[in-house]
Amino acid sequence: MALSPARQQEIETQLGALSESLAPDELLWASGYMAGLAAADGPADATSALPAAGEILAVWYATETGNARGVAERLADAAREIGYAVELASLADVPPRRIGKVDLLMLVVATHGEGDPPEGTEAFFEYLASDRAPQLDALRYAVFALGDSSYPDFCQVGRDVDARLQSLGAQRLLDRIDSDVDIETHEDPWRARVLDKIAPLFGNEAGESAHIGPRLHVVREDKAAPARHDRRNPFHAEVLGVSPLTVAPSNKRVAHVALLLEGSGLAYQPGAALGVWPTNDARLVDEILELTGADAGAVVERDGQSLPLSTWLSERLELTQVVRPFLEAWAEQSRARELAELLDDRERLQAFVTQRQVADIIRAYPVTGIEPATLVGALRGIAPRLYSIASSPLVADDEVHLTVKLEGGARDGLLRAGAASWQLVERLAPGDTLPVYIEPNDRFCLPADGDRPIIMIGPGTGVAPFRAFVGHRQALGHSGRNWLLFGEQHRRTDFLYQLDWQRFLKEGALDRLSVAFSRDPASRIYVQHRIREQGRELYAWIEDGAHVYVCGSGRGMAADVHSALVEVIAEHAGRTPEAAGEVLTQMKHDRRYQRDVY
Repeated sequence: MALSPARQQEIETQLGALSESLAPDELLWASGYMAGLAAADGPADATSALPAAGEILAVWYATETGNARGVAERLADAAREIGYAVELASLADVPPRRIGKVDLLMLVVATHGEGDPPEGTEAFFEYLASDRAPQLDALRYAVFALGDSSYPDFCQVGRDVDARLQSLGAQRLLDRIDSDVDIETHEDPWRARVLDKIAPLFGNEAGESAHIGPRLHVVREDKAAPARHDRRNPFHAEVLGVSPLTVAPSNKRVAHVALLLEGSGLAYQPGAALGVWPTNDARLVDEILELTGADAGAVVERDGQSLPLSTWLSERLELTQVVRPFLEAWAEQSRARELAELLDDRERLQAFVTQRQVADIIRAYPVTGIEPATLVGALRGIAPRLYSIASSPLVADDEVHLTVKLEGGARDGLLRAGAASWQLVERLAPGDTLPVYIEPNDRFCLPADGDRPIIMIGPGTGVAPFRAFVGHRQALGHSGRNWLLFGEQHRRTDFLYQLDWQRFLKEGALDRLSVAFSRDPASRIYVQHRIREQGRELYAWIEDGAHVYVCGSGRGMAADVHSALVEVIAEHAGRTPEAAGEVLTQMKHDRRYQRDVY
């Protein structure tokens, strides 16, 4: 609907007055917030835009893989359906000082790596932990923390932010939730408790306005739209083909997997990931049933569902990863002193679980006559695996491509492999299907300006999204230069997508390709060595406005690459290492330095 000139002038006056009271970073955040309001789906009456005064529910999230964003979005949607005014935002975009201006806050925060906050959110958490953080006596809040109990710093960011808010005087409305990767177990009950707890702050149960603030009346059309496919409602994609990317005698098996999304309604952009819900191999399920002597057909109830034990083990429970809660339960059941002592030694525990699967624990510490319900209760729910998408939708049409490294394999006559990688590479054939969904990643995106150069650093399977990046920029006719730095063990056996890179070079879509092969006698170098070696030109690209992307393992590689970039900037910009690090921090803030590490 077009606005009259008078109305446009009125809005400009109001916004001008508002802008005078905001700092630059707050103006940037406000512009994104207003854009989000404008983009919200479903028509609403005028009262639903923003309340004139009163309570607003702030739902802020810090996400690495998209799970925290999903929890936050579902809470925000539920609150809006009731009629509450909701401010949904990523902590990567929220000006840190804004926390002193909200009264009701739900924080959904993930922990990444070794107890670190997600990429792009560091500034918020650093501010909150500093002496600059204000007293927050008026703030009421709750924290939903996400983590992976196979890591020692489980939910550490959520624990830290909860403790810090308490120390600043904020009032905790609900006890913190520390959610493992089986998020659904915790999310739905928490969301219900949140909505119940905040209801008195907005009005009584009859919907009458309380003095604290209004409830909003939202009118939505029933468009009878098909159900959206997501983590909770995945699409069953058809397997088109699985082809090897490594050749013998490589000690790795990496494959290119093509899936068909036709009819799914799913769309993606380069940088996104595909979530894959795996099923456990039947041999692994049979092994556990044999070791425990449990009845495969015994019906067990958990989380409101009643299923045969065999179904729980094949489809619903994690068998390929050992986590602390399982070890605690099994130590109690087996009365194994060794397991109990191991739980008190963080370093030994981490080394122990990294090399074992659930069946190994059951075999080493047997329990006679365990009840099926006890076994099911001890195991963690299975979680989807995320794979960086290796294709551009402009090139692959209705297909989505993955780069999958097969984890593990047969060991001492027993299957000990990654659940999803084994299924994708070994068990599936063309025509088979598996449940998938798209996980967007707005912190790992191509620059909006197609003339900007990009530097892509992707050792191993970390090269996957860069195949999508280059193909996408070529399809769009973007003129920005593209430079790829790729590393692996051997040129002859492990050069992933070699023919694609050579074609891109020939066609002018890839301007520069730098490779590093760590096990070849003639080279024995890693990508960080190439970064230092070609530092002068790399710094010139950065000075020319290049966006820098890093994808791959967070266990060593990401830190080594970051250190190399700091050294390059320090040397060629004539700065101290500390100042060079600040350059990268600013680039990260400007989204010119983006990392997708795992």
